[in-house]
Amino acid sequence: MPSDADLHAQLRQLQQQHLALQADYQSLQLEKQKQETSATLWLEQRTRELQAEAREQKKAETLQRVFYRIAERAAADLTFYDFLQSVHGLLGELLYAKNCYACLYDAQKHRKDFPYYVDERDGDALQLSNVPYRKGLTEFVLSTRKPQIIDATRLKALQAAGDVTEGSGDMTFSSWLGVPMHIRGTIGGVLAVQGYEPGVHYSTTDADILSFVANHVSSAIERYQALDELRKSEERYRTVIEKVGVGVVVIQDDRMVFANPSLVRIVGHPLDYLLAQPFTATLHPDDLPTMVDRHERRLRGEEVESTYSFRVITQHGEIRSLELSAVKIEWGKREATLVFVVDATARLQAEQTQRLTLQKQTELNDMKSRFISVASHEFRTPLAFILSSAELLKHYGDRLPEPEKMEVINTIETGVQRMTQMLDRVLLLGKVEAQMLEFRPADIDLLALCQDLVEEARTQHADTGCELALDFDGVPPTGQFDEKLLRHIFGNLLSNAIKYSPQGARVSFRIFPSDGRVAFEVADQGIGIPADELPHLFEWFHRASNVGDIQGTGLGLAIVKNSVDLHGGSIAVTSQVGQGSCFTVRI
Repeated sequence: MPSDADLHAQLRQLQQQHLALQADYQSLQLEKQKQETSATLWLEQRTRELQAEAREQKKAETLQRVFYRIAERAAADLTFYDFLQSVHGLLGELLYAKNCYACLYDAQKHRKDFPYYVDERDGDALQLSNVPYRKGLTEFVLSTRKPQIIDATRLKALQAAGDVTEGSGDMTFSSWLGVPMHIRGTIGGVLAVQGYEPGVHYSTTDADILSFVANHVSSAIERYQALDELRKSEERYRTVIEKVGVGVVVIQDDRMVFANPSLVRIVGHPLDYLLAQPFTATLHPDDLPTMVDRHERRLRGEEVESTYSFRVITQHGEIRSLELSAVKIEWGKREATLVFVVDATARLQAEQTQRLTLQKQTELNDMKSRFISVASHEFRTPLAFILSSAELLKHYGDRLPEPEKMEVINTIETGVQRMTQMLDRVLLLGKVEAQMLEFRPADIDLLALCQDLVEEARTQHADTGCELALDFDGVPPTGQFDEKLLRHIFGNLLSNAIKYSPQGARVSFRIFPSDGRVAFEVADQGIGIPADELPHLFEWFHRASNVGDIQGTGLGLAIVKNSVDLHGGSIAVTSQVGQGSCFTVRI
């Protein structure tokens, strides 16, 4: 049996082991508590980290969404103010932006524009243009060229240092943030936000966010400025096009797709009609094939005259002469033709008048030359006869037999008569040119007049042996005529018929009714008139090329034509070289 001492020793040992186990247990408990505390702290830390990451992720998503929507607004067809207003609204999702403004700076003019200014205290009173450059907060950002965060304390320091001395608007804000905007490679403006509540404090993160937004706004501003310049350029161009005196038209798919007011005025049709019809609708029918051919050749890229004339018919039937120059262009991303049109009607009429005047002057000069030539010949020949005859009588008159003396005297009389006739015709020419040849109709014995004219012609050309036949058939013997003009007409025609006919030929003078008028026909069997000279037959001083040395002035038929015209009549001629001519006057 164990002794009491052994039992007590075993008991103490067990007690010690129990104490050791308790100590171990307590130690394990403490370790467990430490481990649990450490896990809790780690879990809390990790939770905070995840929450921070979530906030950053959400912030990034918000930034991305806001920037996308800003870009979307920039591409939309908004006014510049509406665009900035939408940016202001989106900016509030990223930072405190109850109050916001945008400033554009013109470095050359040293002026500022505030296209957008919203402030809970200032309202929109500072939304101004052409504002002078001062020492304000906006100018401080422009001069430092970097973001500026300013609170009341820093504002006092800047004012004390003289950096900000001319601030505008309510300056009692709790925090102000402004960032520069880079426009076309330079500092061209400022985007700013501010708050008046005590709890508003902007940070460098806010400055970074606002700078990002300012970059997007700057890009949009560049686009708006480019569009504005384009719009102004288009307005200037349109103003020029609308007001220029030249007609401008764009033709595409064989229709006019644009026409300025001058083109409408020049062509003489309403704009809606021009745009609704093919471009050829107003063209003169004679010019249509050429215009279409040139238009199609130009579209094919072939070489076409750059400038040419054509005619149009206006709404009221007036024919106008126009000139155009055309070039192929792109209109609405498709090929078209740009045409410039001027009304050349007045100029062409003036040129035509000038040509006619020049032609008339040339004809007058030719007539003067021919007159001088004819007059010199017609006067020189009889004067030579008269002079030689007078000298013959002067020196040998007492020795000349009487018959020879009478022959010389007759030669002088014939020369004088010829000169008198020439002078009468020249005087008559002057009256015709001055429109002083008068028409004085009266009751006359037409048959007796015609008989007198035939007898005078026979007497005047007695040496030709020509046979003159008068045929007065079916016409009243009397009527209303100008006897003097009739003598001019038929005296010349009968004289010419005999003069240009061979010896012993027949000349007929026939008077007969014709469509309510009296027709006078003088026909001969003479040399005839070349066909190509018939159009010039009644011109002053014109003589046919086949008259040879037969005397004449070229005045007779011109006097005949004017006398017929004064009677309100007509004259026609048929002729064949070598067979004779026939003149028919209807009065």
